[in-house]
Amino acid sequence: MRPVFLNLDGALGEQPALLGQAGGRAIEARDLGPALRLWSRPRALAALADRLREQPIGPGPEMVFAGSGDFHHVTPLLIERAIERAQAGPVTVVHFDNHPDWVRFENGLHCGSWVGRAARLPGVTKVITVGVCSGDIDRPETKRADLDLVAEGRVELYPWRAPDGGPVLRIGDQGWPSMAAMGEGGFLELLVSRITTQTVYITIDKDVLRADDAVTNWDQGELSLDGLERLIRAVAGRARVIGADVVGDWSAPRYGPDLLSNLLKRGEAFLDQPRGRVPGDLARTNEAANLRLLSLFSELAS
Repeated sequence: MRPVFLNLDGALGEQPALLGQAGGRAIEARDLGPALRLWSRPRALAALADRLREQPIGPGPEMVFAGSGDFHHVTPLLIERAIERAQAGPVTVVHFDNHPDWVRFENGLHCGSWVGRAARLPGVTKVITVGVCSGDIDRPETKRADLDLVAEGRVELYPWRAPDGGPVLRIGDQGWPSMAAMGEGGFLELLVSRITTQTVYITIDKDVLRADDAVTNWDQGELSLDGLERLIRAVAGRARVIGADVVGDWSAPRYGPDLLSNLLKRGEAFLDQPRGRVPGDLARTNEAANLRLLSLFSELAS
């Protein structure tokens, strides 16, 4: 699988072994990063879409590394690109994340809202979200969650654990068993059974991983890198992977471009993102995870 480095924030520039991978291609977009970070208005999203369209679509699937999880809302653009490249029929999006990313957001996209856009793209059958253990799934109706996605069967969400500590996450009439309650073997079988298409797109936010395996701008989940690898192998054994993306590389935030957006984003980050000392070896930790994921996907695509 060919690596593509979408440079929105400079995080990947601290990972020379990753950037040196054979066949890798960089897309420079740091000029768009501040306007895109955390949330983006249509103009900034359109500018990134134009930048991506300038890049030739080659044969075979791409694996896009896009920096911080603050940019996860670029994923719908990457899914559209992958579907166009593969000329794929119905596609299931498998989404590994510590957050459901399914809130409602008007006039643009938020890194916590992109799932709704992705799930409603032409050609996408549904989004299967795996590994969430953040508080976002506790009474989601009070947290701007777009629960129409659940009612319409466009999203399934399998948490690491349910907020009440029980074996099942219940939202309305829907219930999804937790990974912790099922055990890895049982959940692997369930996950594979929920993929009914011949093709899949995989998107990974490394905040789904425990703190030993990644350092992100967000709170970390409980999944191990070994466990994530086994889940990806199971998914790829069920359906053809037409593309993938990875976010969750820590970077110092820069917001913009106007003063109001800057202030609003800073305020939101202060309320939502954890604060504390950033580990000095974060680039090495994240590069090791990225290299392992790239090796895995390259093996699966060969």
